[in-house]
Amino acid sequence: MSINSLPIELLITIVSLLPFKEAVRTSVLSKKWLELNVCKFTKNIEFDELFFVKPDQPNETREIQRRTFLDFINLWIENYKGTLVEKFSFRLSNPRNGGEIIDQCVAFATECEVKELELDFADPNWNENNIYYGNYEEALFKLPARVYQHGSLESLKLYSCSFVETEVLNFHALKEVSLGWMEVRLSAIKALLSNCNMLESLSFKRCWNSDKFDLGEEEHTGLRKLVLDKCRFEFDVFKVNAPDLKIFQYCGLMNFFITEIHSPAMEEANIDFSPEYGFEGLGHPLYNLVENLFIVRVLTVCSFVLQVIPTGPELLGFQSGMLVQHLILKTALHKNEFLGITFFLNSCTMLECLTIDLCSEKDLFDYEAPFVFNRKRFWSDNVGVYESLSLSLEVVEINGFSGTENELLVLMYFIANGDMLKRISINMLEDDSGRTMEPQIRENAEFLLTVPRASTNLEISIC
Repeated sequence: MSINSLPIELLITIVSLLPFKEAVRTSVLSKKWLELNVCKFTKNIEFDELFFVKPDQPNETREIQRRTFLDFINLWIENYKGTLVEKFSFRLSNPRNGGEIIDQCVAFATECEVKELELDFADPNWNENNIYYGNYEEALFKLPARVYQHGSLESLKLYSCSFVETEVLNFHALKEVSLGWMEVRLSAIKALLSNCNMLESLSFKRCWNSDKFDLGEEEHTGLRKLVLDKCRFEFDVFKVNAPDLKIFQYCGLMNFFITEIHSPAMEEANIDFSPEYGFEGLGHPLYNLVENLFIVRVLTVCSFVLQVIPTGPELLGFQSGMLVQHLILKTALHKNEFLGITFFLNSCTMLECLTIDLCSEKDLFDYEAPFVFNRKRFWSDNVGVYESLSLSLEVVEINGFSGTENELLVLMYFIANGDMLKRISINMLEDDSGRTMEPQIRENAEFLLTVPRASTNLEISIC
């Protein structure tokens, strides 16, 4: 059966499942698609300025490209054949002289009963790290009034697009909110949580405010996912009372000095303090933060955590242990991270899977090891066989393997001591074309096949 013989209803279903850019391209697939203009029926519409405007072009050229982009939007809306839109995404930098087209897009989307609305007016040239130095970018546009009346909206994503917190009263179906590149007051967050009873996912990207992040006074039932990505709040106080929260992700500075997280249903946490550059005095608050996450089943930690957490109240691990079953380490396997790795191996007594994602080395300028040890003999002389290695750990996966001595020492430790290990997957470092960068990498990986194994069921794969 050829494409031309398919019924129009099926063609519309197919094109609605495609990304918008691909849906537009389908017009060249067949004569029937071209005649019927099937792509004009798609329910997923994405108007992205970057599809037309190339940042590396001269100003005059970019201005022509921008006008072409706006003309394309007008033509598309005028010729749209569908009646319902599932997802509408609009991205336009410097929107101050584009108010008319923005209002036209929002009116079109709401009239088509859009369920997922994304408005992105952030400048792609903004530096995401400026927020740490108090250089805040004000929102470039205000959410059009008609959106507040669209009660059937299920997902709302606003970037550099401010909203009025007292107007979020009709979003009874809203399940997902993502905000970025603007000031967000704590009162606005509370307004969303109290008025949007269906809200499950709340994400902040490069947002800022001087309020303390205190959501601990009231129970925020229903919230299942909380993401904070390089934001600037007063995180010296961080309180969350969300009994149904399952996923917590944080990337930014380590400012958690008073931490209270009441989320007994949490399953997954990812804490990334890669923007940090020093660690003096942060061991105890970091210890307290991670201790609040003891219940999660999947935990991802960065190099900063591995280097700093042994300087807290306990060098060897949490006395009460953690319930983590899958531990993901973002690490360079640098000597300064060794104690942190053993800290978590000792704490995660129910560990079943360990993933090591190798990354560039993170040097903290004021790092001091709790005690001096010999790097080459650390894993043989200073590390015992932890409960997880004897009873539960079955899988070790290392990604970006380059065959360094430290990588070999760590993997040799697991091979020689992992009584329950069933599989070690060694995924070698590759270049942009997907090829292994140096022959020596494979040779070093194959050396591990000769190491005596504690587990008779262990299989080692190299790819």
